[in-house]
Amino acid sequence: MSDTAHYRFQSDQARRLARQVTDATVREKLLEMAEEYGRYADLIEARSVEPAPVEAVTAH
Repeated sequence: MSDTAHYRFQSDQARRLARQVTDATVREKLLEMAEEYGRYADLIEARSVEPAPVEAVTAH
């Protein structure tokens, strides 16, 4: 499992748990965790995108 997939999975798990708990404080914390895991996955994806070399961008 890739790091991105791992964090997406953790985010989904936290959201599922949040739907099941009755304590509002716990639910809110789980939703915060889900958002944080999603941000981690987004950062990993953004870093994995290779920028185009400068020569390729400026050459015509």
